[in-house]
Amino acid sequence: KYLDRGEPIATLMIIKDRQEASNTKMMTSDKPEFCRLERPIEIYENERLWIGRGFSKTGLLPTERGPYSTQDGSLSWKSMREASLALLRGDVVASSTLDNNKELWNINGKPAAADVDGRKVTRRGWSFHEDNNGNDHESTTIEQEDDFECSNTQDDNDNNLIDALSDDYCGFVSCKGAQDGPTDEDGWQYFPDFKEQSLLYPNRKRGLLDFVRRRKLRRIAMFRPDHFLPRDVYNKCDFCDSKAVQVLAEAMLDALSLASLFAYGPANPEKVTDAQVIPLKSKLIDTLHIGINWHEWKRVSKIDIDDVKERLCTFAEKCVGKPGPIMHLLNPDMDQNIQAIQPLRKKAITKYFTDEERESLARLLIKDIDRDAYQLHCENETCASSLHASSNHGNKEDDLITCQFQFVPCPNYKCTVQISKKYAKEHDDECGYKVLPCPSGCGMEVARNNMHVHVTTRCSLRQAECPLSLVGCTAIVQAADVTNHLNQHADTHFMLLSTRMMEYQQLFKQFDTKIKMLEEKNAKLERELARTTALLSTKNESNAISNDLKKVTKRLNALEGSCRTEFKKVEYDRRSHKK
Repeated sequence: KYLDRGEPIATLMIIKDRQEASNTKMMTSDKPEFCRLERPIEIYENERLWIGRGFSKTGLLPTERGPYSTQDGSLSWKSMREASLALLRGDVVASSTLDNNKELWNINGKPAAADVDGRKVTRRGWSFHEDNNGNDHESTTIEQEDDFECSNTQDDNDNNLIDALSDDYCGFVSCKGAQDGPTDEDGWQYFPDFKEQSLLYPNRKRGLLDFVRRRKLRRIAMFRPDHFLPRDVYNKCDFCDSKAVQVLAEAMLDALSLASLFAYGPANPEKVTDAQVIPLKSKLIDTLHIGINWHEWKRVSKIDIDDVKERLCTFAEKCVGKPGPIMHLLNPDMDQNIQAIQPLRKKAITKYFTDEERESLARLLIKDIDRDAYQLHCENETCASSLHASSNHGNKEDDLITCQFQFVPCPNYKCTVQISKKYAKEHDDECGYKVLPCPSGCGMEVARNNMHVHVTTRCSLRQAECPLSLVGCTAIVQAADVTNHLNQHADTHFMLLSTRMMEYQQLFKQFDTKIKMLEEKNAKLERELARTTALLSTKNESNAISNDLKKVTKRLNALEGSCRTEFKKVEYDRRSHKK
C-alpha cells in the first residue's frame, strides 16, 4: 500500500502517519519513529525459450544473467533463497571471508557474522519480519535465521490483491500492476534478449522474435534497530542532535561515493550498477561498528563523533585503496577529475543509500556512543510518541515531557529545514528565508537572502545617481527623489543635453571625414591587390612552362644518349662482319 512501484531496488519509504501504520500492521506502536522505514526488495526471475522445451531457467546461456538477478543484471543467483538473503543483508559477493581488522560483532561483543560455505552472512538492519517471532538472536543459528527470513509469511494486508507464489519464492509476490509496465497474467514480460536496449521495450505477449522473458518479484523489508543495539538503548529519543545526524549522514554518502570512484574509476559518474554499490555499502555499514563502540563494563564510549568522521573519511582508502601510479600515469588529472565528478556520483548513489536510511544509522550510532552521557540525545523513551500524545491530550506541562533534540520545522516561509529545538534560535539567526525589515528604513520587509539585492537595487531610500549622469549631471539623491530631481532641474538638464548634442555633431563630422579617407584607401588597396594577383598568376604560368621545357630537354637528352649507344653498337657489328 505504501509502495511506489516505480522506485529502484534500494528505495526507502518512511511511514509518517501513525494511525495508518497501525491499521496496516506495518509497525508496532512502541517502535521509535525514526525506525519506521521500509524498502522494497525487488528480484527479477529470468527464463529463456528453447524449441520443444518452452521457457525455463536451465536454458539460460552462460553469458547471460542467472535465473534470479537484480534489475540491471549485474548480480545474479541460482536460487530465490540466495537472492533474497543477499539483497536483504548486502552480502552479494559469492566467496568472501572475514578480515581480522574488519570483523563484525553483535551488541554483546560476540561475532555477528560467520563463514558458512564460503558465504559471509550478517544482519545489517533489515528484515522481512517485524520481530523475531520469539526467537533470540544469540540462541539461533545462522541457518535458523535464514529459514525464518525466507519463511512465506505476509504482513501486508494488501497482499490479498496480488497472487501469492509458492513457498519456493520466500514470500515474494509477482508485480502485475500498471506501474510495472505491460505483463501477462502471471507477471511475465517478453523480450528478444537480455540486452539493455531490448529491456526498454517489454511485450505483454510473446512475439516471433521474443526468446527470453522475466518478471519482477517483490517483498517488503523493514528496518530493524535491534540488529545493532539493545531495545533499552535504541528506544531512547527519536530525534538525536540534528547537526550530528546531518554530518554523519553526509559523511556516509561522501565515503560511499568516493569508494566507488576509487574502485571503478571516474568514467560515467552518473551510472552505477548494483554490483558496484551494494558490496561497498555493506562494508561501510560494517565500518560503523554500531553496537561495539561502547565499553559495557567501563560505561564509557570508545570513540566520539570526530572519530567516526575520521573513520568515514578514510573508508575509501582503506577499503578500496587510492588509484595506483599506473592510473595516474594514464590520467594525470585523476584527483581533480574525481573531485569534480563526486557530486554526480553522490546523486547516483542516493537511490541505493537514501537519506532516511543514513539518518537512521546515524541516530543509532549516536545512541551507541552517547548511551549514558545524553549529550546528543535525550533519555526519554520514544519521545516522539510521548510528545505527540501530550499535544493530543492538551498537556501543557512541558517539564514532564521535554526533548531539546526534538525536530522542529523552520517557521520561515519556503525554508524546509528541520532542526533540533536547541538549535532553533541559532538557525533563525542565520536562516536565509527569514524576513527582516530593510536596514535603510524604507518600510519593506525582505528575506535575508535577497537583502543585498534590495538594498543596492530596489530600496527607495538608497543613494542613486541622476539618470542623466552620462551627460554630465553629478547629483546623487535618494531613489525616491529621482523624479523630483528631474522636474526641479529640467533647465539644467536641457543645457547639458544641448551641449552634449553639439559635441556629438562635431564628432559625427570628424567620423564622416575619416570614413571617406578610409574608403579611398580601401579602394586603392583593392586595385593594388588585383594587380599583384595578376602578376603572380603570370609568373606561375611562366614557371609552369619553364618546368615543362626542362622536362622535354631532359627527355631529349636521354633519347640522344640511347641513339648514340645504338649507333656504336651497329658500327661495331659492321666492322666485325667485314673481318
